Amino acid sequence: MADKQKIKVLVVDDEPNIVEILKYNLQKEGYEVATAEDGLKAVKTAIKFQPDVILLDIMMPNQDGVETCLQIRQIPELKHAAKQPNFLR
Repeated sequence: MADKQKIKVLVVDDEPNIVEILKYNLQKEGYEVATAEDGLKAVKTAIKFQPDVILLDIMMPNQDGVETCLQIRQIPELKHAAKQPNFLR
């Protein structure tokens, strides 16, 4: 994972402007980026995309970020992305 061109980032937020800014800047730096607008879609996207890093908003519709994080941590294929949550407030 030393080569950032191969690092996959999943950006999850219900505010489209935030998602677009993060996606644009991450792609500009060479990261592969997928997005989801709520927690339920984030879990499905994470399973398909297999991200190395997940940027996850806490307050979202349908399922909040804490519940989403807990679900993702239970998926064996995503253990590498969910090793240590880092909550920024």
